[in-house]
Amino acid sequence: MAVVDIKMDFFKHDAQAGGFFPNTHANPGFSIDKFLGETGQNYLIEGIRGTGKTHILKMINETCLDSYQEKKILPVYVSLASVHEWVESDVKLFRIHLYANIVTKIINTIEQNREKIRLAGNSNFQKSVKKIAQMFGLNNSEKIEIIIKRIKELNEKLLAELNYNPENIKSIFGSQSSVTASTTAKIAVPQTGSFSATASGTYSENEQKEFLFVGQSLSHSNAANFLVNFILELKNILNHQYTYLLIDECSEVSKEAQIEIFRLLKLIRGALTDDMHENAAYFCASVYPTPITYYPSKNFGDSFNFDVGHDAIMEYVSMDELSDDYLEFYKEITNNRIRELLSDKGYNNYLDILENDKCLILAAYFSNGNVRRYIEILKHAYDNLMQRIGHKQSPTDLEKLNAKDIEEALSSIVPNQILASNKLNPEDFDILDNLVTRMNKRNKKNETENKSKVEKDKLPANVYFTVSRSQALRLGNLFMQGAIHDKGKTRVKKYYKDEGLRGPLLMLDLAVAFHDGAIDKNRAAEIFTKDLIKNAKSGYLWCQDISFD
Repeated sequence: MAVVDIKMDFFKHDAQAGGFFPNTHANPGFSIDKFLGETGQNYLIEGIRGTGKTHILKMINETCLDSYQEKKILPVYVSLASVHEWVESDVKLFRIHLYANIVTKIINTIEQNREKIRLAGNSNFQKSVKKIAQMFGLNNSEKIEIIIKRIKELNEKLLAELNYNPENIKSIFGSQSSVTASTTAKIAVPQTGSFSATASGTYSENEQKEFLFVGQSLSHSNAANFLVNFILELKNILNHQYTYLLIDECSEVSKEAQIEIFRLLKLIRGALTDDMHENAAYFCASVYPTPITYYPSKNFGDSFNFDVGHDAIMEYVSMDELSDDYLEFYKEITNNRIRELLSDKGYNNYLDILENDKCLILAAYFSNGNVRRYIEILKHAYDNLMQRIGHKQSPTDLEKLNAKDIEEALSSIVPNQILASNKLNPEDFDILDNLVTRMNKRNKKNETENKSKVEKDKLPANVYFTVSRSQALRLGNLFMQGAIHDKGKTRVKKYYKDEGLRGPLLMLDLAVAFHDGAIDKNRAAEIFTKDLIKNAKSGYLWCQDISFD
């Protein structure tokens, strides 16, 4: 039997190497252009794993470069996903990692886009060139091209030291180091671009001084201010609108490292030029929900406050299952991926790989707004299809993904990803089992009663519930895994009434609800497309009040 042919690139996501496909983008309830105002704004993009934060930042980066000649916004994308554990545990070394990466990425962006980004400059061009040279301990009489090249080399060698010679860099710049700029001992380092930790060669005395000077500047407690000053001077050299720092995976590092990130973001907010109405830089950073993300506060003993809403606009990323555009969004991203990656197979839309619309409905709602999970569901469904057809042969029929393939994908995704045992503790499982049992009991009772009711009087299946605010604090792991969703953070609130609700409005994940039997599996597609909306339009009349005591 012939089988629909889907190559593995179709199942890649943005966090994987080679998984970013800008032509497959679909707006998740907002346009990328909203992040690219002429005057700029500071944003935090919040969401759990897989909701599309990395994709949005990469799309902003791509859009800025494509429209640079028009908008003059310089994007700088930096991911913190691969920070070594020993680097994030020492804040001085983390500063080197963060700021050397940003400086290097700024220069790389300029070099790789020379046809668009020119050293146009303004009246302060020469003054800023000399200032930048002084900041990095270089000869300020050199040409700008030589200075920029040398700055890049120094920062790349600092990063090489962090990767290939950790003990050496720790002894020089770590929190316990007593090395000063006057140190005369030779420092053995890898050559730029080398993959060997034992590469030969040492610095000349002048190179050694430059290396120490830059390393100490970037590891110092005032390093964030150093970087902001660099960006301010860069504006005079490029004469662009502003630099846009796109910092990904901010919550993947330690609490101390997160404090340093937010210190930088706080300073960027105040990176004013000589024109008090103009900033030289803005930021858009991706974060996980609290408590995974730590926002500095003087109440907790930190030296500064970072206040969401005041210091940055929060944009929560997750398609709401009640959105009028929910299914259209998944149709669009599926069609876009097919046209981008499977057009050589003659495929053009989702029905070329899915048996019917029910398949799309199930996969989309099982994802519960998580795009990466949606792609994973299709991947596991395709694996199921390949196993199912086995040795069957047919010269005419083309076997596509069917509803059973989609449903069976959850047998792997729910227990191994959403409810992964290394991400949840026994209390989390007890809470979830309690919740599923109560919803199963209520929904079965409703299904029985509905048999004697006319259609308009039938009770909808329910996956919504409320808990007290204090008990909601116990659900952090379940929120992060996407087993429970906070409806207060989603974009669609038009059906919401808060009369009678005594705490946050929450939702059991639809994939978990199906897999664990909280809803009638035979009616899943109908529940997703009809019952959820009926429940919401009533003001969540059938929402359950839950206590886990």
